[in-house]
Amino acid sequence: MSNVAPEAVVALAIALALLLRWMFRSRPPRVVAAEPAGWRERIDTLVPQAALVPDERKDRYRNAVGRFLREKRFVGCNGLEVTDDMRIAVAGLACLLLLRDGARLFPMVRAVLLYPDRFYVRHEEPDEFGLVSDEPVEQLGESWEGDRVILSWADVQAALDGDEVNVVLHEFAHQLDDENPETEGAPAMRDYARWSEIMDREFKRLQRHRRPPVLDPYGAESPGEFFGVVTEAFFQRGPALARHHAELYALLRDYYGVETAHRALWPEHAGDDR
Repeated sequence: MSNVAPEAVVALAIALALLLRWMFRSRPPRVVAAEPAGWRERIDTLVPQAALVPDERKDRYRNAVGRFLREKRFVGCNGLEVTDDMRIAVAGLACLLLLRDGARLFPMVRAVLLYPDRFYVRHEEPDEFGLVSDEPVEQLGESWEGDRVILSWADVQAALDGDEVNVVLHEFAHQLDDENPETEGAPAMRDYARWSEIMDREFKRLQRHRRPPVLDPYGAESPGEFFGVVTEAFFQRGPALARHHAELYALLRDYYGVETAHRALWPEHAGDDR
């Protein structure tokens, strides 16, 4: 018969239970907000679209990327470990939208949530018939009017590899849109006359044809989604957008302060400018 006191057995059992609870506890996601070492040397390799930034705006671009990395938190979701390269890539894409004079660093955004792949969400907004669906919807990104942007890393990587869909540009275009709550599909600006005329005409064109050259038909959902879609096309397929939608291209060029029609960034798009 053991000489171990019952009190010692109980204490050992409690200690073991606490140890197991600590080992298998649900760990909170890792939150990162700091400048990765050497990011300035790595950004051109990680973000092909950075080659579109003109020399006279490179300092502005890199300053914006540095601030983004310091000030915006990155949170990995569903077990994703957020690496420095992921953060540099997202910041590098998002800050392409901030080359114009007076651009602000997405003042409403506090955090970027990264999922490994597309994710499912339930929306409580009623459809056109006033019904709310119980079915979850697959998403590659979301932009909240509050404080966060949510992205599928697989789709971010696809955009870096040349896919026509660029979820980072799309969702951060929504953030620009949200800076002016009185409009949809139009960021803050002094004069909306030219913007309204061209965007309205092209939006109705997309609604009629559903698949005109270059533009994703998803843009026909609303003026806000149209702004996100044309922003993607401007940076991902600038030569094709300029060829098929010349006025729309010129409008975005003047707003974003950069030319994107002078080069195709990926071999499969080399025919876009012909």
